Amino acid sequence: MDKEVNKTIKITQLKRNENSKITKFLYKTGTIIGTKKIRNQFTVFIIELKDYSRIWMLKQEITVLSKQQ
Repeated sequence: MDKEVNKTIKITQLKRNENSKITKFLYKTGTIIGTKKIRNQFTVFIIELKDYSRIWMLKQEITVLSKQQ
């Protein structure tokens, strides 16, 4: 998953619907800055948005747009 770091992404869908605050990030773009292991079974991406806020997203929830230079 480290090869995905520094790529520009777009949040395209939400698999988690227990927190409605997350819906404001739908269709936003950001940069993958790292990964995180949750529940000892899932590896998720840490995304930094243009306003410097950070969230974690599942691979199925994002679309890679390009690699940042």
